[in-house]
Amino acid sequence: MITPSISTTELYNHIDTLLDTDTPLFIHGSPGIGKSYIVADVAQKKGLELVDIRLSQMDPVDLRGVPSIKENQTVWMPPVFFPKDINSQGILFLDELNSAPPSVQAAIYQLVLNRKMGEYELPKGWRIICAGNRVSDRGVVFRLPSPLVNRMVHLHVQARFEDFKLFAIKEGLHPFIIGFLGFRPDLLSTEPVLEDDANPAFATPRSYHMLSNILKAKGNIKSISSIIYGTVGYSSGVEFTSYVKVYEELPDVASIYDGNYPEIKNQPALLYALVSALVEYFNGSETHKEHLFVFSETLPTEFGVMLIKDVIVKDESLATYSAFDTWLQKYGEYII
Repeated sequence: MITPSISTTELYNHIDTLLDTDTPLFIHGSPGIGKSYIVADVAQKKGLELVDIRLSQMDPVDLRGVPSIKENQTVWMPPVFFPKDINSQGILFLDELNSAPPSVQAAIYQLVLNRKMGEYELPKGWRIICAGNRVSDRGVVFRLPSPLVNRMVHLHVQARFEDFKLFAIKEGLHPFIIGFLGFRPDLLSTEPVLEDDANPAFATPRSYHMLSNILKAKGNIKSISSIIYGTVGYSSGVEFTSYVKVYEELPDVASIYDGNYPEIKNQPALLYALVSALVEYFNGSETHKEHLFVFSETLPTEFGVMLIKDVIVKDESLATYSAFDTWLQKYGEYII
């Protein structure tokens, strides 16, 4: 039976619910999907402290602490990274839980179940979130004890392009990445190649984020083809480098924002590239807003609507521009 998966946007909403009800959560998802990023983002937005512990790198003694003699009795000194302030609030993020050996899982067992570990007790204002990769990801995964499994809510998260696109626009990822994945959303996440001599790289949201940083530093695609293949995998890399050639056919984006509207071929690859380039170049000025709405009308409806929606993600003030209400009345039915 296939376990239903949720999007990263849905995960944000569910985390809010589980934090409010003090219910431990286990996030299942493939490598590079953004599990740790989302937890850190939630903590930052809510003004919570965050303690991020990678359990696969821990030994049981690292968690339980070392013994000490106090009044002729042995007491355990908890590790320094566990929160101590009883008035503090935060998220204790236990990452890579199912990649930790059984001895470490046993050490963490009481903490998740009873919020205690030996003499240590987690302050009341702290919540527990765990995460790990799926068995199907072919990583090192150990089966969790059934009582521990039963103490947590389990959510399976899948990378979806629309969620990644929101992140990519807000974070200013390179327009080549956004345009390419709009055209080929199926390549946002790929499976690792297992052949011994094959390039082990594979595509994930994290690897595209890395590639974006590389492209910003070194824009000559031809000179870094090997780096591209080594970041998102050979197959995805070949598709990406081939797609980028489309940008050579784009009209002058700056000229469009000056009011010169060229006739655009109705070719999906070209239109995805154009939309990503227009979003990247948009500067929020009144002139840009004016020509953005006028030019969007010259595009096929799907891409014209996409253009306005994407720019609003980048600059929410566009929704207060005078032409927006008229546009919304005309195209509101296309907005999901």
